[in-house]
Amino acid sequence: MKKAFDYNSHYLEKGGKPWFPVMGEFHYSRYKEMFWEESLRKMKAGGVTIVSSYIIWIHHEEEEGVFDFTGCRDLRQFLFLCKKTGVYMFLRLGPWAHGEIRNGGFPDWLKEKEGICLRCDDEVYLGYVKRYWENVFEQVKGFLYDEGGPVIGVQIENEYGHVGGLHGKNAGDGHMRTLTALAKEIGFQVPIYTATGWGGACIGDLLPVMGG
Repeated sequence: MKKAFDYNSHYLEKGGKPWFPVMGEFHYSRYKEMFWEESLRKMKAGGVTIVSSYIIWIHHEEEEGVFDFTGCRDLRQFLFLCKKTGVYMFLRLGPWAHGEIRNGGFPDWLKEKEGICLRCDDEVYLGYVKRYWENVFEQVKGFLYDEGGPVIGVQIENEYGHVGGLHGKNAGDGHMRTLTALAKEIGFQVPIYTATGWGGACIGDLLPVMGG
């Protein structure tokens, strides 16, 4: 049976046929929710077939242990509108996003933790990531592609080993594999998993993606 989405060394595939999608960024938590649907329809009319968005940690857990998915942070509503308007969706899970956000989107309280190694396989750090991603997953449930939703992909980390993070096959790629396994364990099961592909970034076993 052919996969709904796949890829080879030359191109992406949809339904077993070559597929050339156009992906466009829409950072929902940086934009008023009243304009989401109109903007998604404009993107689709302009030829965008996949919308990708950072899930920015500090926007959802600015205060430690207090999660906010309301208003312009309402990820579930954004995914509903992606489905309604007929565009696919990529979750850029981070946990570090870059995105020209202070500290790459890491909450201030996380940065202030003593003795924690951020963006590595530190058990304490991964515990906070797990809690954060579990809360994100509660918003995403029901919108994954296999559930009839628009979410066909997940990006792990961002520019890891290119802008911060560890380097090399053992440390750098190893951490990317750790994060990928954690995301899948939590329930983020999607057809495609990607990582930054440029600048010597570590990709683990993920599909390297270039932007331009």
